[in-house]
Amino acid sequence: MGHGQDALLLVRAELCDRLAALTRAGSRLGAAEFTARVGAIRTFAAAYGLTPVVRLAQALERAIADSDSSDVRACPTALYLARLQDAIGCETVDDRTSEALIASVSVRLGA
Repeated sequence: MGHGQDALLLVRAELCDRLAALTRAGSRLGAAEFTARVGAIRTFAAAYGLTPVVRLAQALERAIADSDSSDVRACPTALYLARLQDAIGCETVDDRTSEALIASVSVRLGA
């Protein structure tokens, strides 16, 4: 494995750790703190070009803001968090992949 691949594995591991911590703490956090943690994941992913993670985090941030509540449970965060996990492991990091992952959330919301 090359140094670049090793570094990307470390980045993905860090993102998985952050996402796991967010998932565990989720319902105990207010909307502002939850959104801040999602923003930290988004910023970290953006620094390494992981576009699907960035786009899903942005979508989750918008969904929380649109829920118009200080209670994170008013937003379907579990759907977004599951797709974020998928995005972290995605080998393809382009906009088409991002759109597909976001569409999968939309389909589940509409079901």
